[in-house]
Amino acid sequence: MSYRALASKQTVLWSFTVAAGRLPVAMAPLAFVFLAKEASDDYARGAVLAAAYTVAEAVGAPFLGARLRNRPYRREIAVGLLASAVFFTGLAVLPDAPLTVTVIMAAAAGASGAAVPGALRAMVADLVPAKDLNSALSWESSLNMAVWAASPALVASAATWSSATVPFYTAAASATVAAGCIFALPEKTGRPETGMQLKAVARQLTAAWPIYLTSAAAMYLLATVELSLPALLEQRELPAAASGPLLTGFALASIAGGLVYGLRTWPGSPERHSTIFLLATVAAAASTATVPALGGLAVVLLAAGIFQAVVLIARNLSLQRALPADLHAVGYSLQYAGSGMGYGLSAGATGVLLNWTNPTATILITAGITLLLTAASILGKHRPIAQQTERVSNGPPQRL
Repeated sequence: MSYRALASKQTVLWSFTVAAGRLPVAMAPLAFVFLAKEASDDYARGAVLAAAYTVAEAVGAPFLGARLRNRPYRREIAVGLLASAVFFTGLAVLPDAPLTVTVIMAAAAGASGAAVPGALRAMVADLVPAKDLNSALSWESSLNMAVWAASPALVASAATWSSATVPFYTAAASATVAAGCIFALPEKTGRPETGMQLKAVARQLTAAWPIYLTSAAAMYLLATVELSLPALLEQRELPAAASGPLLTGFALASIAGGLVYGLRTWPGSPERHSTIFLLATVAAAASTATVPALGGLAVVLLAAGIFQAVVLIARNLSLQRALPADLHAVGYSLQYAGSGMGYGLSAGATGVLLNWTNPTATILITAGITLLLTAASILGKHRPIAQQTERVSNGPPQRL
């Protein structure tokens, strides 16, 4: 395996499409906060809009992902991106609209493109040799993390120096460009078996529940670390502003960890990697509650970032191996929804815990909950589903 296979014209275009399609999603939460502040001087309104966007995206992902099973990928992706662009533009043009209207537009923007990440991830299997799929998924994960890391600075700069509507115009333009690029990529292959009953499809998808649970657990932990860090620093009488550089280091470590993981085939299966490194991430996150020095926190968060990257990539490989090709987009969409739900539930729980107890206890309680979720995923008996394919460690199913 190597990243050389990703240097072809099609994979470079695919990478650009992934980044352009992900940018609006990464910009949206903070952009809503700035928009609400500028339009009505109300941060709570921004939180409501961000929540509407995120929840609609999580709910819409599995439903729109299911449409891809027997519909052209490129058309469905393009329609979703263009619809999302329309609603982003509407939010920019009507920032002072009544709350009900803006909530509807925010939710529609989130739901419209909800299946895009899973669909683009599924498409890469047709663009690289099977032996390089690990590298491709590692690259995709690192690319997504890079977009997420850069987006807050882009939003804050645009909103501060120009207008809070600029990030929404940027998001609309980015989604439109991604929609245009998608037609330069080959159509996804692998259509569903004729005559397959809906119950059989549902059985295949639900059998992968331990992977979805791992995704939710990983994001549940991540949300608490991100949201509790400023309060934790203040509790230690350290500058809360240090949370920015610390989280930036976490993101950069995740990018580097993802790229290193994709360089070669590592001993063991992706399922084992996901479990081991999720436990390591829990240990690192719990350590943030006990390490007193700022330098120690930085080291622990760097380690957590590396471990988290392996978890995110290994879960994608696990799902790729667990489901037949025609269900990859649906499975990825379910996984995406699980991640969103995990993050959202953790955000709410973290707010409650921080009011009820201190940041140290909040992080330790969340680490304990994540351990329970991890144990449940380990106990779940996950069997390979695509019986017609041969499994290759750290790679996708190979057609006989």
